[in-house]
Order: sequence, then structure tokens, then C-alpha cells
Amino acid sequence: MVRDGDAVTANLPTQVLFLSNLLYVEPVRGYLRLAYSTNKSANSAVLAARTLTLRCNHRGAQFAFTTDKPQQAAHSGQPCIQCGLPTAMLGMQQRRAQARIQVPAQAPVDCDLRMNLQSFAAQVVDVSLDGIGTLVSDPTIPLCSGTRLERARIRHPQCEPFFVDLEVRYVSRVTLPNGERASRIGCQVLGSREVLEELIRLFIIDLA
Repeated sequence: MVRDGDAVTANLPTQVLFLSNLLYVEPVRGYLRLAYSTNKSANSAVLAARTLTLRCNHRGAQFAFTTDKPQQAAHSGQPCIQCGLPTAMLGMQQRRAQARIQVPAQAPVDCDLRMNLQSFAAQVVDVSLDGIGTLVSDPTIPLCSGTRLERARIRHPQCEPFFVDLEVRYVSRVTLPNGERASRIGCQVLGSREVLEELIRLFIIDLA
């Protein structure tokens, strides 16, 4: 997990999600070190907790483990969080790499897409930690599996817009709660880990 730079999450009593990654594991002295998240309230909640249950998707399996005594520390000259080393780890193979995180109904996230000379709008419905997301759009847009949508603009009124490349995995027709027909588009987010983490942060921190 350290070598792969896998994302590590923890649900906190404050209903804030802590998003981080493992920096270092010391098996002899019995501790591990976590990077600070970009959410200050999540960091404070972690440091105030007696125990911390961490979850991580690693090479197709979901792992969970509990650490204790989180405290401030430093790693390679940078501040971090140090916790006790877990004595056990639960691993479970998943049919899908990550559970989906649904966008709150009060926090719509829009996506502006272009395909050749055609532009159209969609709404982002959910996203997973491994970059699989779902869009809802006009059913007349001729999309199919394998279509690449470059520089899709993700935007929300409270956040700065940013751009991602998407690859369509599937398209299905659905009926929305208001009775309208729409296309449900499953996409893979393409690009760097930094871009994916920015998208995840928008969904599970900024819009929480």
C-alpha cells in the first residue's frame, strides 16, 4: 500500500471523511505514519480520536484495519500523523473495486462534455475511489462504449472548475424520478492520481 500510494480513508464521528495515504510502516517499533488530509477538520478529528479504522482498496481487494493513539509526528521533514501498528487486518475481494460515493441531492455537480464538434451537459451522479463515475445526460447524445471525452469540465458553484479526460464504459437508458428519460453513462476517469484525488476530494470532502 505504501509503495503503490493507495488512498486510505477513515469515517469519523464528526461525519467527515478523512482521505490520506500511508507514508511509512515501522514493524519493529510498531507504528505507521499517515499523510495529513487537505481537510483541517478531518485532521483534527483524527488526532482527537482514541482509535481509527482505516480502509484501503489495494490491487482489487478492500482492506480494513484499526490503529490507535494517533498523534502529530514528522516524516522526511514534513508533518504527518503517527498511529500504532494494527495487530490484524481484514481483507475482502470485491466484485467492484470500490463502493460508489453518491453526490448529495443538494449538491449537484455538473460536467460540460465535448465530442468532436458537439458539446453537451451532464450531471455527475456518483464516483468511486478508483475513478469509476456515473453521469446522467440527454438520451439523444450518440455515445457508446469506448468513446473518449477529453477535457470534460467538472464544476460546482462552490468550487473552482477543473478538467478531466473520461472514457465511456457503458451507456444505458433510464427514467428519472420526474418521469423524464435520460442516458446513464458509466465512465473511467483518465489521467494522473492528482487529478483523481481532486475529483474524489470534491465529492467526499467539499460536498459532504
